[in-house]
Amino acid sequence: MPGSVSFDFARSKRVAPAVRALGLAAGMIVLAACAQNTVSVNSQAVPDVIPPTSTGAQAPATQPFVAPSGPEGLVIDADTVRVALLVPLSGRASSVGSALRNAAEMALFDVADDRFALAIHDTQSTGPGAVAAARRAIADGAQLILGPLFGGSTGEVGALARASGIPVLSFSNNIAVASNGVWVFGLLPADQVRRVVSYTAATGVRDFGAILPQTAYGDAVRAALLDATAVAGLPPPRIATYSASAETTELAQIVKSFASGYRPGAVLIPDGGAALRSIAPLLAFYDIAPESTHYLGSALWSDPTIGQETTLVGGWFAAPSPVVRQDFQDRYRGLFGEVPPGLASLGYDAVSMAAVLARQPGGPAFDAVSMTQPSGFLGADGVFRLLPDGGNQRGLAILRVTNDGFVVEDPAPQSFELLIN
Repeated sequence: MPGSVSFDFARSKRVAPAVRALGLAAGMIVLAACAQNTVSVNSQAVPDVIPPTSTGAQAPATQPFVAPSGPEGLVIDADTVRVALLVPLSGRASSVGSALRNAAEMALFDVADDRFALAIHDTQSTGPGAVAAARRAIADGAQLILGPLFGGSTGEVGALARASGIPVLSFSNNIAVASNGVWVFGLLPADQVRRVVSYTAATGVRDFGAILPQTAYGDAVRAALLDATAVAGLPPPRIATYSASAETTELAQIVKSFASGYRPGAVLIPDGGAALRSIAPLLAFYDIAPESTHYLGSALWSDPTIGQETTLVGGWFAAPSPVVRQDFQDRYRGLFGEVPPGLASLGYDAVSMAAVLARQPGGPAFDAVSMTQPSGFLGADGVFRLLPDGGNQRGLAILRVTNDGFVVEDPAPQSFELLIN
C-alpha cells in the first residue's frame, strides 16, 4: 500500500578512513565521515524549503536496497539497532526526499555495521503522511527517528515519539519546532547570522543594517541579528522589511526610506533570487554602495550565478565550505547521475551519526547526553553538534562573492574549540 515501510539493509564492508575525534576525551563518539564528504548548501537556509510541485506519483510500496557486496538482507533480532528515516518519496517534495534517501544509503555503505537496520518510510509530502509514517516506525520498534522534512509536521511526530521514549532528528531548520527529545538538523539562520556578523565586526565594522523579508525566515534572521549585535556590544541595527509580493517599485520606496541619512558599515540582505537581485542595486543607487558598505548575505547566496549582479561582488555570507563539500557531491553524482540538492547531505550526516552512536559499548547511545556531546561530530558539511535546546550548530566558512561565483574568504573551523576560543 502507498507509504508502507521499506526496509533498506546494507552491510558495510568498508570503514571510512577519516575517522577522528573532535576533542581530547578518550572514548569520544565521532561521526565517521568518509574523507569529509559534503554537498551544495542551496535550499538549506529557509525553513522547510521545497521544490516546485512534482508529478505527485506515489512511491512504490517497497524499495529494496542491498549493498552489492552484502547479503540479500539482515536478520532482525534482539541485537539489531532499528532507525527510521521519514522522508517524502511521493508528492510535491519527492525530489528532495529521494535525495535524502540516496544520501542515507551512501552512509549505510560507508559507516553502518551489520547490526544497523534503517527503515525508510514515505511521508507523502504531507503532515498526515508524516504522522502515519511515524506511527508505523514506532510500531516497528524504531529506536531513533530521522525526519520528517517539514517543521509543520515535526511537532506532532515529536509528540508521538516522545510518548514512546524515541528521540527525533527533524530535517527542518525551524528552531520553533524543537522540543524535549526533538532536534532540528537543518542549517539554522541564527548560525549563519552569528558567523557573518562576528567576522564582519572583527574587521572593525560597528554599524549594521538589514533588509528582511516579512516571513518566518525573516523573523528568525531579525532575532539572530539583534542578538549577535548585542553580544558584540554593537548599536542596534536599522531594519527594514518587505512583503514576499513586493514589486520593484515598492522595494525601491522601502530601500529609499531605509537609506535616508544612513550609511552603515554593513547591511544584511539574507534573501536570495529575484528579491536579492532587486535590493542590491537599489541600495547602491541610494548611496549605500558596496565600495563603502559591506553587503552581507546568507546561504541562499550560494548560487554560482550570483556574481552576475555586480553590486554583490565582494559580498560575504556564511555557509558550509564548498571545499569540504566537493567530495560528497562528486560521489553522489557518480552514484546517482545528478548533482545532489543542498539538503541531501543532511541525510548522509543523520544516518552516519546514528550508525556511529548505534555501535557504542553497552548498546546504542541515543540518549540526550551522547547526542549533544559538546565536541560534536565531523560530517559531510564539516563539524556540527546538536544543542540541548533542540537546535544545532555548524562550523561555517565565510564565502566571498566573485564574478564567477564565490570563494572561501575565511575557512570553516575544524572543531568547536576554535569557535569557543
